[in-house]
Amino acid sequence: MPSIFAYSDYRAFMRDAFSEKKASSRFSWREFAKRAGYASPVFLKLVAEEKSSLSEQGIERVGLALGLTNKEQAFFRLLVPFTHETNNAKKQKLFNEMRKIAATCKSCILEANQYDYYKEWHHSVIRELAPNVSSESEIAKLLVPKIPLPQIKASLALLLKLGLLETDSNGKYHQTNKHLTTGENISSMAVRKHHENMGTLAVAALEGILKEERDISGITMGLSKEGFEALKAEIANFRRKVKEIASASESEEEAVYRINLQLFPLSKTRKTKERAKK
Repeated sequence: MPSIFAYSDYRAFMRDAFSEKKASSRFSWREFAKRAGYASPVFLKLVAEEKSSLSEQGIERVGLALGLTNKEQAFFRLLVPFTHETNNAKKQKLFNEMRKIAATCKSCILEANQYDYYKEWHHSVIRELAPNVSSESEIAKLLVPKIPLPQIKASLALLLKLGLLETDSNGKYHQTNKHLTTGENISSMAVRKHHENMGTLAVAALEGILKEERDISGITMGLSKEGFEALKAEIANFRRKVKEIASASESEEEAVYRINLQLFPLSKTRKTKERAKK
């Protein structure tokens, strides 16, 4: 059976566990449901297809049917609510508990390292700085705001572990072309944290960075649904253009910058006469 500690979505685990059992026996969704004590032969199939969900009692039934160990079952009890949770703080708390259980089994959640990368703002900055400096202490002098040298060393170790940086025979850092990709559950949680951290830095820049060295502005406007979609497309085009400019520059990089593009509602959607007629 696949290791449950490799999953951030319980339905994906159920699908893979079912497929593995079916490949080596005459296991079926009917048999799975029967072992778990369900009258409906298709209920667990519906759960795996994201058309239904497990209750607290169902978590225990499925764990028993799959023969999970005590620690695997403890992980499963957290994995189910983690999959459904939409509150970022609650989701993060569940995730931390899942990692503790996985660690006691000398296992790791596959996408946990990606979360580690995004939860701290300085990892992405250090990735940009490292190839252009001569030492870790130089990175410490350049970072704004400053962080302790041990954190910088830990960040470099993580970047090497993820394959986002590599070193040559002289010990010099180089960026790789590798990008982080993960499942939706942890990815969305990690990216929300990343945006939160970068937003905090943007606010701090209003006081801590000279006006000549920053450009922070905003527009408050009314938009129709069509205008909103058009503006989203324009922002996407702008992001692509920014990447092109950054990639095409032949001059040596002098500093690391961050652009926050934020489009969000400041009111609820108002029903218009046209939409009311539809």
